[in-house]
Amino acid sequence: MVIAEDLFLLRDGLIRLVEAHGHTVVAAAGTGPDAPAGADPLPARAADPIATLTERERSVLGLMAEGLSNTAIAARLFLSEGAISKYTTTIFAKLGLADDQDTNRRVRAVLAYLGAGAGADEGDVTSSPP
Repeated sequence: MVIAEDLFLLRDGLIRLVEAHGHTVVAAAGTGPDAPAGADPLPARAADPIATLTERERSVLGLMAEGLSNTAIAARLFLSEGAISKYTTTIFAKLGLADDQDTNRRVRAVLAYLGAGAGADEGDVTSSPP
């Protein structure tokens, strides 16, 4: 079953792919050639990408920020390693972190998490199973 999060990830991925090939995406009514001058051709994206993460994704990212491996995160949250791998892939996509040879997405995700002040007031998200 496709859920709303999957559709947003698909939409954002398609937008990046189209833009990478030099095309413009017109995503909403009133943003085409007849749009008012200065209109943004894309709908506003969240100013804080961390805010787009689900509670579980923030928990996984918080444990990543503590330096835990996927195996340790899985044990702490009573989930499979495969589930944690899927969560980290989704987190990277939501944060717009492409897989490349020059950067470490895990480190960049943690930096985004810490830069957003996440975890500073969330308390221990690991004390009980889901």
